[in-house]
Amino acid sequence: MKTQQKIFKILLVTALILAPLVKVSAKEARIFLSSGYGVYPAGKDIITRLIINSGGNAGINAAEGIIKFDPKFLKIKSINKKPSIFTLWPTEPKFSNASGTIEFGGGSPTKYKDTAGQIFTITFTPLKSGKTDLTIATTTAKILTADGIADNILKEKFQSFITFGNSSALKSAASLTKKMSGKILLQVEKNGEAWYVYPTDNRRYFLGRPEDAFNLMRKLGLGVNHAYIKNYKTFPAKVLGKILIDVEDDGRAYYIYPVDKKAYYLGRPKDAFRIMREKGLGIKNSELDKIDDWAI
Repeated sequence: MKTQQKIFKILLVTALILAPLVKVSAKEARIFLSSGYGVYPAGKDIITRLIINSGGNAGINAAEGIIKFDPKFLKIKSINKKPSIFTLWPTEPKFSNASGTIEFGGGSPTKYKDTAGQIFTITFTPLKSGKTDLTIATTTAKILTADGIADNILKEKFQSFITFGNSSALKSAASLTKKMSGKILLQVEKNGEAWYVYPTDNRRYFLGRPEDAFNLMRKLGLGVNHAYIKNYKTFPAKVLGKILIDVEDDGRAYYIYPVDKKAYYLGRPKDAFRIMREKGLGIKNSELDKIDDWAI
């Protein structure tokens, strides 16, 4: 372990030399599992992605941590580092099904500044039905800035809940997901975090900061002409809950609210974030956990 720590420090020094030696105010970063929630068939393998949201600004170029899981519920089949935002691995991703841990430490000489950087994927085999969790150890996890200072800006460490159920549990989850399709969900039992259930794939996407939410909506948006936007006072069922991008009017974005079927202009990031929260629907963690999550 001491040797790995030394290598990690060498990696950081190398990365920092290549990074600009100017202090830039850093935002807070997140590390989480995408497709780390939901209800899945018992006995069928699932693939999850370990993801970093850099927080923007200076960007990040290194991270390390230990993921814990219950070996009575889950068995890891493999870990795949391709593709990854990291190219250097002082601590190669490795797992122990005996102790229920995944350890990793990676970095890159180039900075990452986006919201859904994949570190690696994990293929799990469920061992029995029921609900289980995956967490990242709070004392070891780090996400370091690429600003020449290498501050640890990790704010939120994930705890994911996965349910492996029977046909009844799967049917209940599918029914809830369909009901919430196209809606903004507010996590009332946590800190009011906002999620968007994208109608095309019925997965939920974390909206995060105003800039994150705005950029996500544009990535998931559907391009239409200006006449399509202006010709409807209430929109048809096929676009309810979607984000429409007016390709003939500077790419203006509109959220088609599925409750009243009207278009709401998203404007600037703060405007978009306000509208999403105004139109959001409160949901308990136990219900939110049933909806598969994703990140782009």
